[in-house]
Amino acid sequence: MGRKESGDVMKNRKGSIRTIFMHADSVDLWLMALGFLGSMGDGISTPLVLFISSRLMNNIGGASISLAESFQRNINRNAVAMLYLACGSFVACFLEGYCWTRTGERQAARMRARYLKAVLRQDVVYFDLHVTSTSEVITSVSNDSLVIQDVISEKVPNFLMNASMFMGSYIAAFLLLWRQAIVGFPFIVLLVIPGLMYGRTLMGQARKIREEYNQAGTIAEQALSSIRTVYAFVGESKTIAAFSTALERSVKLGLRQGLAKGLAIGSNGIVFAIWSFMAYYGSRMVMYHGAQGGTVFVVGAAVAVGGLALGSGLSNLKYFSEATSAGERIIEVIKRVPKIDSDSMDGEILENVTGNVEFKHVKFAYPSRPESIILKDFCLEIPPGKTVALVGGSGSGKSTVIALLERFYDPLGGEILLDGVAIDKLQLKWVRSQMGLVSQEPALFATSIKENILFGKEDATTEEVVEAAKASNVHNFICQLPQGYDTQPIYAFSMGSTISVFFLKNHDEMKDKIRIYSLCFLGLAVFSLLINIIQHYNFAYMGEYLTKRIREKMFSKILTFEVGWFDQDENSSGAICSRLAKDANMVRSLVGDRIALLLQTFSAVAVACTRISHRMETCRRPDCCPADRHSLLYTRSVLIKSMSSKAIKAQEESCKLAAEAVINLRTVTAFSSQDRILKMLEKAQERPRQESTRQSWYAGIGLGASQGITTVTWAFDFWYGSRLLSKGHITSKALLETFMMLVSTGRVIADARSMNSDLAKGLDTVGSVFAVLDRYTKIDPDDPESYQPEKVIGRVEIRNVDFAYPARPDLMIFKGFSISIKAGKSTALVGQSGSGKSTIIGLIERFYDPLNGKVKIDGRDIKSFQLRSLRKHIALVSQEPTLFAGTIRENMTYGSSDKVDETEIIEAARLANAHDFIAGLKEGYETLCGDRGVQLSGGQKQRIAIARAILKNPAVLLLDEATSALDSQSEKVVQDALERVMVGRTSVVVAHRLSTIQNCDTIAVLDKGKVVEKGTHSSLLAKGPSGAYYSLISLQRTPTDSSRPHN
Repeated sequence: MGRKESGDVMKNRKGSIRTIFMHADSVDLWLMALGFLGSMGDGISTPLVLFISSRLMNNIGGASISLAESFQRNINRNAVAMLYLACGSFVACFLEGYCWTRTGERQAARMRARYLKAVLRQDVVYFDLHVTSTSEVITSVSNDSLVIQDVISEKVPNFLMNASMFMGSYIAAFLLLWRQAIVGFPFIVLLVIPGLMYGRTLMGQARKIREEYNQAGTIAEQALSSIRTVYAFVGESKTIAAFSTALERSVKLGLRQGLAKGLAIGSNGIVFAIWSFMAYYGSRMVMYHGAQGGTVFVVGAAVAVGGLALGSGLSNLKYFSEATSAGERIIEVIKRVPKIDSDSMDGEILENVTGNVEFKHVKFAYPSRPESIILKDFCLEIPPGKTVALVGGSGSGKSTVIALLERFYDPLGGEILLDGVAIDKLQLKWVRSQMGLVSQEPALFATSIKENILFGKEDATTEEVVEAAKASNVHNFICQLPQGYDTQPIYAFSMGSTISVFFLKNHDEMKDKIRIYSLCFLGLAVFSLLINIIQHYNFAYMGEYLTKRIREKMFSKILTFEVGWFDQDENSSGAICSRLAKDANMVRSLVGDRIALLLQTFSAVAVACTRISHRMETCRRPDCCPADRHSLLYTRSVLIKSMSSKAIKAQEESCKLAAEAVINLRTVTAFSSQDRILKMLEKAQERPRQESTRQSWYAGIGLGASQGITTVTWAFDFWYGSRLLSKGHITSKALLETFMMLVSTGRVIADARSMNSDLAKGLDTVGSVFAVLDRYTKIDPDDPESYQPEKVIGRVEIRNVDFAYPARPDLMIFKGFSISIKAGKSTALVGQSGSGKSTIIGLIERFYDPLNGKVKIDGRDIKSFQLRSLRKHIALVSQEPTLFAGTIRENMTYGSSDKVDETEIIEAARLANAHDFIAGLKEGYETLCGDRGVQLSGGQKQRIAIARAILKNPAVLLLDEATSALDSQSEKVVQDALERVMVGRTSVVVAHRLSTIQNCDTIAVLDKGKVVEKGTHSSLLAKGPSGAYYSLISLQRTPTDSSRPHN
């Protein structure tokens, strides 16, 4: 149902460029207005240069030695006009670079905050139906926001600059020689149609690619957030294979995108055919209408330059289509008003709350499974001030009552009353502020303990925080923590040669040469089409498969890292998934688009140098300006790179926070902590926002300097060339050819500024990728030289171990700790929270290595085993069961061989007391569990996790609070099943409910990292009140039964 709804949403989306700018405020509007003027000024500077150049070319082409003084005076006057134009270009380009970069960062930051706020506003139903999964939220916060920021900061100004250049070029052409301009104008249609087709095709392709990658992202996010389960069941290979298969589909779509791009951009080669016609028509204007050669050439050049600018501008449609799709996804969530709106201030607020709760004839079914009625004509009254316990079998509706009371869902019928008022008539935020929720699977955020406690009451004082900690018996262990609470040169050469032809006095010679050059340009048009198809398809092929390999290698490498690495804040599942999505995408852009443009630039410069080097030697004129431009562009690139890492850090912080908020949505919703999450997001982005301001200044200065120096170079070329011409050191033909080569090459180099930010981000991204690929894991799970056991007996010995968790190295859990666990026997670990019980499980699974001492299995140091081979003989059922977004069957067989038959699956389900409820589901074993098993109750998830462990048939069985989520009836049945399964196997059982471990062969009592008692249930009880185990038993006895531990 969720998939269908999601698909319908995608189908109904309509593209609109406005979605990119929906997050602009008044300051951004001013910045965009100034940036618009700057971009228009930048674009129109080229037509103005052409306009002035027409006069200079007429002076040079018709130069006479007898009029040298007048000739030089005209040249000087026009060269000075170009210098003034260079100053104007600097100002325009500074505004373009500064304003767009600044507003891009501002809008992206605001968009991330609004999107996360909208996500947190949604009701639980929205996530249950899979409209938005955790991985989609991570992708939107990281990749989508980055795409939109990139478009606003770079692609929009680039498009505006090219659009103004296109319009300015045609206006200049009409002013200079309107007849020739009119003849060339209809050819615009031939340039516009391919671009429009390209944009439409790319929009659809970009959307499909994103949808396909979301599936891969979901696989990665679930695996990384459940890394202990993946490691314990040796599921790395299965997870990587699923991830790779999901990526393959996006690669095929990427190749289609590359082919479409090559066809569209190659079609813009029609501009060469246009120039062929313009050269022919221009020669007739010179011969029969008295037009000047320089004017004819510049008009033709203006038409060609305008066409090239249009083609370059249309190439940005790819980025606009991607950004529009990203904007649609974000806006759709932002505009969605949920049925149960946590932001709504509507509803009553009761002056006094006594706490009388009443369910009257309530009917309810979860939206994800509407055919399965959970409550029918349900009635319950809870008197004020009384404690009421809800008991019953798994799936009987206990947790559903809590969810309805918290108003995560609304009932299908009946009503729920608080002090006689229906809760849907009360203000939702106020209702939730009157309740406190402690769920079965507690959710904590990656921030300080104090911050986590403050989720309960945001304005609480430090004293209130301490009192709350004492009341929940956590103050003492908190105090023990270290911190407490707290374009082409061949084309240019042909154009340069064509200029000199227009100044020939012999008309027959002019006709012959024009015919040759026109045919050359027609050949270039065909060549451009073919070479662009080859270029873009092959670079897309290289980029897509490189991206796939990078994602696979990064993911594979990450799945070899020790668990301690994942415990660090910067390596949360959200941050890692963001890097998988963003880093590989950036590399694809770098390889597929930026490197192609870079190679074009180098080839243009190389060909130009072979044609002009001998002229430079003849002129004895070392032209260092292109080198100066390279120096400026490199300096700007380095400055941007130095600050891009801070922007990336802000992205990762945002992703980590978004992932945690969505994973723990019920906690955030129950405590109405949305505003607190948003404040944490704002704080995380504060410093990168300050750095972005500096980056904007550098962007503006760098862009202005590069464009200004380009125009100054043109002025200098004309002025110096005219002096050489007047002294007879160079012919006008050679000068014009050399000038066009220098101008064209300079323009190609100047255009490299569009790559600066991408190259800077790309280099930073490559560093980020290799930081993962080159990292040496402290616990290698797949060392080929290590011992690979075919059979494990199961004798475990922990000897003289010192241990502290890597995330808290100052807090020692064990110091000189030792314990022996006999093979084939069951050993229970009991003790207070924090005594080290679960740590022993982690050491046996080798999630961590001890600081000192040894952990041995079958007398062999655990470090000498090949870890994945060893883990095949160990099964883990943890306190918080982890299921993946697949079917029940897929979850049960996770970690087992692919040859498991149906009989074994059903038998394992029966042993875990899961078969009956599975058979009662409409789809049976093919029922989808949902993201993290959200479609199932806690007890149902736990039983499937137990069945998964049984199906693995392990030699060592680790049970970490395995029955904690079960009701009394299911617990007894499953406990009996586990006891049967444990026979003949080494079993380590961690339990708080001491009733579940009384039949274990050995019980070890832990206290502050030491084994204080060890023996059987009866022998430990025989020690009397002085015994630690006896004291624990006494705490759990009920007042009415002195022999039976309380459940």
